[in-house]
Amino acid sequence: MFEESLYFSAFLIGLFGGTHCAGMCGGIISGLTLGVSEENRRKNLLPFSLLYNFGRIISYSVAGAMVTSLGTISDNYGFGIEVRKILTLLAATVMIFLGLYLTGWWITVILKIEKIGTFLWQRIEPYAKRYIPIRSKGHALIAGLLWGWLPCGLVYSTLFLAMSGKGVAQGVMVMTSFGIGTLPALLTIGYFSDSLIAHLQKKWIRTFAGIMIVGFGIFQFKIHFFS
Repeated sequence: MFEESLYFSAFLIGLFGGTHCAGMCGGIISGLTLGVSEENRRKNLLPFSLLYNFGRIISYSVAGAMVTSLGTISDNYGFGIEVRKILTLLAATVMIFLGLYLTGWWITVILKIEKIGTFLWQRIEPYAKRYIPIRSKGHALIAGLLWGWLPCGLVYSTLFLAMSGKGVAQGVMVMTSFGIGTLPALLTIGYFSDSLIAHLQKKWIRTFAGIMIVGFGIFQFKIHFFS
């Protein structure tokens, strides 16, 4: 039950967080084949998009393994269960903050969380920019691997969820589930570009998505602390 709720919550965060993905990554997706001829663009858009997103999900999974390994260190000292409960509480709280951010009702906390990865991203960004626009399938995969480290409150919120996992494998699965959840929005943006981004950024869509994620956070509280 615990594992399934983690994976399902992570998937739904990715799915309903697509409104945030549209704003953060929409420009990158739209520019995947910007410098490619019209004929090659039609032929390569799908494989480029798939490989880019595959690389992105790999990066999320690596990050999930890293943060979960920190959480499992406490198992060696005999207080792993207590630490995991605290991490689950933290993850549910951050999930609620994320939902409030998407609605626009309270954005401060998530903006501060996004700053966590700024130091690392400053070192990765110069290399990531070299692969946009993408001109080969290899470039698409590498671009995804690099741009997957772009500071993002949605990703970091899910990483808090991954930290509550019981092992590295669970951390990987949480972040993989999240990445899969983001695919419908990001793959579709590749074909409809700016028009879809504009629709996903509409106030009522962001509000609906935010309320759903707040609900998932409350659900985590319920199943782990009141059941």
